[in-house]
Amino acid sequence: MLKDLTVKSESHSGLIKLAAIAIVAIVVLSGSFFVVQPSEMAGIRWMGGKVVTAEPLGPGVHFKVPLIETVDRLQTSRSIYTLAGLDVYTNDNQKVTIDISVIYQIPGRSVFNLLYKIGRAGAVDIDSTLLPVVRDRALEAFAKYNTLSISDQRAQITAQMRNAISQGLGSLFGVDVIDVQLTGIHYSPVFEASIEQAVKAKADAVQAENTVARAKYEGEQATVLAAAHAKAAVEAAQGRADSQVIEANAQAKAAETIGAALRANPEYTKFYGLQHWNGVLPSVTSGGIPLIDLGKSAPKEN
Repeated sequence: MLKDLTVKSESHSGLIKLAAIAIVAIVVLSGSFFVVQPSEMAGIRWMGGKVVTAEPLGPGVHFKVPLIETVDRLQTSRSIYTLAGLDVYTNDNQKVTIDISVIYQIPGRSVFNLLYKIGRAGAVDIDSTLLPVVRDRALEAFAKYNTLSISDQRAQITAQMRNAISQGLGSLFGVDVIDVQLTGIHYSPVFEASIEQAVKAKADAVQAENTVARAKYEGEQATVLAAAHAKAAVEAAQGRADSQVIEANAQAKAAETIGAALRANPEYTKFYGLQHWNGVLPSVTSGGIPLIDLGKSAPKEN
C-alpha cells in the first residue's frame, strides 16, 4: 500500500515538472520571435546595450534571444506631427499664435540614426527631437513679414516654412518632409481690436467720401439745371424782344403806308375813320357835335 502511494506521488511530481518545462518552453519559444509590421522597421540590442543587427529589420517574422535581446521599433510610414499654440513674432514685434502640421517619413537609411544616435535609445523621443527644428524654422519665417500682410501672404509664408523645415530635418536627422501646413493663425485680442477699429475707420472714411461725392454731384446737377434755366430765360427774353421789334417795325411800316395814302388822297381820311370808329359818339366835344356823313361814306342798300 505504501509502495503504491509512493509511485503515485512520484508520477504526480513528474507531471508537474513536465508541465513546468512545457510552460518554460512556450515562454522561451514565444519570446524568440517577433513580427515587424509593414509600417515599421526594427533593430535588436543585446541586453539593452549593443546593437546586434547590422541593418534595420524590415516587415516580417524575425528571431531573437528571449529575455536577453531587446527589440526597438520605429514607424517608417508617413506620420503627422502637429505643433499647436506656437507663439511667433512678426517684424513689427507683434505676437501671433500659429498651428503647424508636418507630414514626414523616415527612410530606412535613417532608422538606426534616430533609434540609437539621437536622444535616448529607441523610439521614445522622436517628437521632442523634431520639435526644436520645426519651432525655429517657423519663427524664422514669420520674422520676415508684417502682421498686416500675413493673411495676404499666407501661401508664401507656408512655402518658406516648408523649405526651411525640410532642409533642417533632412540635414540633421535624415527625415523626409512630405508637406507642411499652416493650419491656424491666431492674433492677439489687442491686435484684433485695432484691426476692427481700422476697418471701421476706413468704412467711415469711404462713407464720408461717398457723401462728399454725392453732394458734389448734386451741386453740379443744380448748376447745370440753373444754367439751363438761365439760358432758356435769355432765349425767351430774346424772343420776346425780337417779336416786339418786328411788331414795332410792322406798325411803323403800316403808319408810314397809311400816312402816304392820306397825303395822296384826302378823302381816304373819312374812310379810315369809319373803319376804326366803334360806333359811339364822343361824350364831350369842344364846339358842337361833329357831323358824320354816313351817306357818302357807305353805299346804300337796295
